[in-house]
Amino acid sequence: MGVVYEATQLTLGRRVAVKVISPQLAHDEEFRERFTREARVAASVHHPNIVDVYDYGEQDEVLYLVMRYVDGTDLRTLMRGGVRLEPARAVAITGQVAAALDAAHGAGLIHRDVTPSNILLSGDGAREQAALTDFGLVKHLDTAGATRTGGWLGTLAFVAPEALRDDAVDGRSDVYALGCVLYRMLTGTAPFNRESDAATITAHLHDPAPRPSQAGGVPPALDDVIARALAKDPDARYPTAGALAADARAALAAPSGVLGGVAAAPVAAPAREDAATAVAGEHTRMMPPRPPAEPARGATRVVPRRRRPRPLAIAALAGLALLAGVGIGVAADQALRDDPAPKSTQRGPVPRTPAPVALKPYSTPGYRAQVPRGWKLLADDVDRGDFSESRWRAPAPYHALLVITYRRGSQASPQGIAESARGRVAAQRTYSELAFGAIALNGHDAWRWAYGVGGQARLSWYMNPCGTSVAVYGATKPSELLRWSPTLRAVTASVQPTCA
Repeated sequence: MGVVYEATQLTLGRRVAVKVISPQLAHDEEFRERFTREARVAASVHHPNIVDVYDYGEQDEVLYLVMRYVDGTDLRTLMRGGVRLEPARAVAITGQVAAALDAAHGAGLIHRDVTPSNILLSGDGAREQAALTDFGLVKHLDTAGATRTGGWLGTLAFVAPEALRDDAVDGRSDVYALGCVLYRMLTGTAPFNRESDAATITAHLHDPAPRPSQAGGVPPALDDVIARALAKDPDARYPTAGALAADARAALAAPSGVLGGVAAAPVAAPAREDAATAVAGEHTRMMPPRPPAEPARGATRVVPRRRRPRPLAIAALAGLALLAGVGIGVAADQALRDDPAPKSTQRGPVPRTPAPVALKPYSTPGYRAQVPRGWKLLADDVDRGDFSESRWRAPAPYHALLVITYRRGSQASPQGIAESARGRVAAQRTYSELAFGAIALNGHDAWRWAYGVGGQARLSWYMNPCGTSVAVYGATKPSELLRWSPTLRAVTASVQPTCA
């Protein structure tokens, strides 16, 4: 949804969290209308287990939310690597989130993205408090047509079947998601953890709910709670989140509870969390709507996301991944560490306006381009084995890097290269995605990837219009992204691959 900053509200001298909405959403008129409407409603809901929205607005075409700052961590980080929680703690957290959901539902809101990453935890022991955040996907129950037909919002590991079927959704979709979160806390893995998106969707729609007690150390009575929470038919589910939480508490106290019939062994051994959940399944996504069978003349066509390559396909693309993502990323990271911009005595904030775009010609056997004037050339068409690389660094005191690589005689698709690189980089703990998808570039199909990782903001473009794969990669500090984005886009727009 965007990037969150810790900030100070100057008028009151208090710490706040400021969420800057992802540009790809902020430029969507339908999203902007829903953002304004739902921000007002979310700000009107006050509950100890809901992160308060203090303010919202727009500045310089940037949408933002100002929220209560929570000094703690999120549930997903706590459970990283398949860590499980003691059943009593898992049920206590579920009860607090359920109270937040019931308050939101009472105000006419459904959250639509109840996931571990949106549950913030503060305090410890008996004083631990859970707070539900990120109402960026909320939908008012009285709002008709706020979501496009054929599209769903949310995180695949926790999306209710009716949302996947494009049926009407209500508060019971949040109940389903909360049941998935409870199962995740008890077992260390999502309930329908599969190897691909397609298999995960099929499991949500058709497979019976798994039994958490099979993981060991979980009261068998909680099996019935999970089964009802994850019922395929919303009418068969708990009517409210509070009802789910009440039954979960009763399951702990039942004669067949945590000490009856099962050993009260410590839940210490983390379950294996496979890549489908760790990388893809637990990332919030907006599924593109299905394109009409006969699009109107001149209508924008939605490019459906291809299926994730199978492991063998990923292995086959490993060499090309070095060309356009992983290898470039490693090279860029190493360059920023080993060859940082010279220190300068200049102090003060980074200019808030974009730098003037000043370019000069540059060419290699693989492409022609316009590159930033005044940037230092660090690598001039260097042969890296599988690809050739050129690299530039912004002048001091700025910290920005531009890398252009190419490989001649390549038939790899831009999407395939981007997905291979993304599958590896996205596994890093600090990864945050802003944009990933098809674009038109110089009249050809290309792929764009914008993300943050390791304290850097990164922009990447991949193209192969005629048998020469070219990748343009930019890395900079987040505070300088606004300054250098126009320059990086201008460089990319100038690249003309030499046909192999």
